[in-house]
Amino acid sequence: MKRLGILLLILISNVMFAQDLQEYRKLLQTGEKSERAAKTLIDKSNTAYQTTKEPIFAGFLAVGKFFMAKHAFNPLKKMSYFNDGKKTMDQALKMDPSNLEIRLMRLITQESAPAILGYNHQIKEDRTYLTREYVNEEDKFLKSYIKDYLKL
Repeated sequence: MKRLGILLLILISNVMFAQDLQEYRKLLQTGEKSERAAKTLIDKSNTAYQTTKEPIFAGFLAVGKFFMAKHAFNPLKKMSYFNDGKKTMDQALKMDPSNLEIRLMRLITQESAPAILGYNHQIKEDRTYLTREYVNEEDKFLKSYIKDYLKL
């Protein structure tokens, strides 16, 4: 009976985590064009990361900072957001280097960043890793998104 309770707790937390990720993914879709969505992404992911210490939330936080770099008018503020985003993304990947979603976030960011910023060193590495590993992904949405993004 005790094992059944533990199993149910694990299943419920996995379902809640998956639903939670959907909310963050929606913010990713709108954050590039909406400063409000970018700020919401930063606030929510920062709170979630501080609470859970899950690297995925650090990845979402990093992308929120990259989005804010696009929305900022002041060039110094743009660079500050961008550099904070790089640092946060590196931290997320250092904690969980095999996380496909974080690697995909870094890949998309590096492919979108202007070359003059020099944030493009892991593009080939991430593309190769994602191409090789996406077939093992259990999250159907993420698996499909990776496949579509990489045009596989």
